[in-house]
Amino acid sequence: MSMWTENQVIEEISRIFTPRPDIAPLGIGDDCAVFRDGLNLITTDAAVEGVHFDLSWMSLADAAYRCTTANLSDVASMGAEPSGFTLALCLRPDLGFESIRDAILAIKQCIADHNLDDCWLIGGEVVRSSVVSFSITMLGKKPNYPVLRRCGASDGDVIAVLGNIGHSAAGLELCRRNLMFADAISTYKPYLDAFKRPKALCHVGIAIAKERLAHAMMDVSDGIMTDLGRMLESSHCGGIVDVGVLKPTESMSALARELLVQPRGWMLCGGEDFSLLVAIPKSNVDAVKSICQQHKVDYTQLGHCDKNINGIRWMDGRDEVHLKNTSFVHFA
Repeated sequence: MSMWTENQVIEEISRIFTPRPDIAPLGIGDDCAVFRDGLNLITTDAAVEGVHFDLSWMSLADAAYRCTTANLSDVASMGAEPSGFTLALCLRPDLGFESIRDAILAIKQCIADHNLDDCWLIGGEVVRSSVVSFSITMLGKKPNYPVLRRCGASDGDVIAVLGNIGHSAAGLELCRRNLMFADAISTYKPYLDAFKRPKALCHVGIAIAKERLAHAMMDVSDGIMTDLGRMLESSHCGGIVDVGVLKPTESMSALARELLVQPRGWMLCGGEDFSLLVAIPKSNVDAVKSICQQHKVDYTQLGHCDKNINGIRWMDGRDEVHLKNTSFVHFA
């Protein structure tokens, strides 16, 4: 039997997320949350034990942090500001209360790490379950400029990725193999951090949308190969991509050699970097690069959109290549 009750967990959540009447006038505790006008975007994401995380090599707090980032990234990828969320916790009765508390604190820390003062918990649910899961429904503040969708890519647009590429996949591989090379902890720690405590590019996405610099934008949650395919298909457009521009860092290359894998697989098929995939007019490239520099975010130009092509033509320099997509598929 568990040493904690549902009410204890709810009370702890209420203590950590103190009332914010400026976001949710009634606070939490009612059947529905009532929030102020203007929160017109909504998204939801879940993290399930055995599917998205394994508690043998990831803490409950890290799993909660990652789920929060995924939701923040969804809102940011449309150029909006996250502002309020609900949380559904499915918890095993054998979990220690301290680990549950740490998970709730990690959610709060994730919000703080992204400098989102107006994003706060407004309600949720706690239930007993045979497996642990977090389900977050995130609300977004509809901006006074058009939100960015994934379906707006146009012929001739530059295709670029903003942020890390393949870092989370490298960290996942370290965790899966339960590896940490004693002589290179500081070298490989950034990849573990990218997997366990990823950051969303909230303020980059907002800036790009606010300045109307892109025709399309989405976050990279399932890997470049999968997500770029989704963007182009929804835009009724094809694209030409040069994989030769994907240059792993020295430490990523070293790690790949240690693990006997190809780093390009991490960069093309690895998900959950929560970088931003954008289709931008050529005339706006410099402005997007400037925003990236301001926020210390990498800019990688992959190729361009082409309405005369079906799907994606993958190139390595001047040579066309055929690539296998090894991205994770839930129901394969």
